[in-house]
Formats: sequence, structure tokens, C-alpha cells
Amino acid sequence: MLRKLTFGATLAAMLTMPVVAGAFAGSDAPPRSITLFNDEALKGTPVKITADTPNLQTVTAPEGFDGTANDYAYSIRTEGRWQVCMDAGYKTDCREIDGEVASLGEHGGSVSSVRYLGPSAAAAVSSAAAPKTATVTAPMSKPAAPAWQPMRNVDLFGNDYREIVYREPGNGWEQCKAACDGDRQCKAFTWVAPGRQPHGECFLKDAVPEASSSECCISGVKGAPSAGNARGDAAISRVMGRLGQRAGDAAERKVGDKVEEGIGKAIDRIF
Repeated sequence: MLRKLTFGATLAAMLTMPVVAGAFAGSDAPPRSITLFNDEALKGTPVKITADTPNLQTVTAPEGFDGTANDYAYSIRTEGRWQVCMDAGYKTDCREIDGEVASLGEHGGSVSSVRYLGPSAAAAVSSAAAPKTATVTAPMSKPAAPAWQPMRNVDLFGNDYREIVYREPGNGWEQCKAACDGDRQCKAFTWVAPGRQPHGECFLKDAVPEASSSECCISGVKGAPSAGNARGDAAISRVMGRLGQRAGDAAERKVGDKVEEGIGKAIDRIF
């Protein structure tokens, strides 16, 4: 889950990794692959993997945070049964996937290792029950959309225009977020755990300040992607990195529109 390899180490690992796991399998072997998408609902740029991969930092992903498929997946499609784990070496919160998962929920952006477990259970059942020439497609159930999660252990210090001091228990980051969502001026919020104030406090911000890791606080940015189960620096990298990517894409589209508009006007003057 943590990105601790240097670029040189990552490159060396990439040069020694197996190319295709099924290269030596028989022609009758069932297909095996796992495709990672960097957005929910099987959207975004896919990265297809056919080999057991104990560390996804060895797999190149041009749109990955560090250029790799580590912490990349927010939805997954598999051929066969695959195990995905949140840490390298097939450790931490491992789960089995057989088919499609439109949203990884709180595990979105946290997958760090994958390995093949065997043929699809649905395919095995269909094969046993139906003639060899028949094709049986099992319906896939769509999981419920995950709840949005803030950046835990993160402080957005500065740009405060309103402070809410809670006078009774039971008010957490959810109430702070609701106050921000209901205020057009608010761009971000930070909820401070009880300590300085007996029941905690909430700071609404009219601009998004620089984020820093801090155990005192839970923060969020209006319109930002979910931080999932990430905390501290990992949450900052995930949320702010994806926000920056969105802003860059929007700026690029705006420049493209201006260029097209300018070309159109030039053509109109010529003719």
C-alpha cells in the first residue's frame, strides 16, 4: 500500500517480472486475467494483468500516482477467480473477486498485490450443468455505492471564515461536512476532535489550504474524491493528487476550446 520503492528499484523489479503467467499453460486452460480501473463503474484507464503479482509497483500504469499500478484500482474485472490484497506480498484485507466489482468501496485506491486462484466458480457450475456447446451467462449483481470518506488524520490549516464550536457531544466530521455542503462560500472543512473544545469544533474555509498530516483532525474538500480507508499522508496523496489531475484535465480542455474558437474565428475572417 505504501509507496516506498525508489524509481531505480521499481525499474529493476519491472525488468525481472514475468511477462505472461499463462505463457506455459495449455491451450485448453481457462482464460485468466484481472483488469484494474482507476475509476469506479469500470471506467478510467484499464491495466490488464495476467500474472500473479506480489507487488503492483512492478506493473507500469501511466496514470498511476507513481507510474505504477500500486494503489490504482477503484473497480475491477476478472477472468477467473483472483485474490486482491491491500499490501504487497498478499497481505492485509485480502478478498476474492470472480467477475466484476463496480466499486471497491473503502478499499478503492489501496490494492497492492493480486494472484490467480482458479477458474471462475460461475463458469465451472455452468460447464457442469450445460452441454459443451452451450453458453451460459450468469447475471452480475452491482454492489452498492460506497460511502464518501474524508481525509482522516489530516489538517487543512488556514483560510477559515467560520468556526463552529459544538456545545454537546455527538457532533463529528459528518456534521462539519454538512455545514460546508450547505454553505456556497465553503470550499473545504476541518473537524477538530474534542480537546481544545470539550465537544470538538469545525472550521469552514473559503479556499483550500495546504494539507498536513495531524492526528487532531479530519478534513475534506468539497467535490473531492473519497479518501477511502487512507489516513494522513496517504489520504493527502490520494485526494489532492486526484484533484490536481482533474484540475489539469479541465485546464487542458479549456485551452483546447480556446484554440478551436480562435481557429474558427480566423476561418470566418478568411471567408
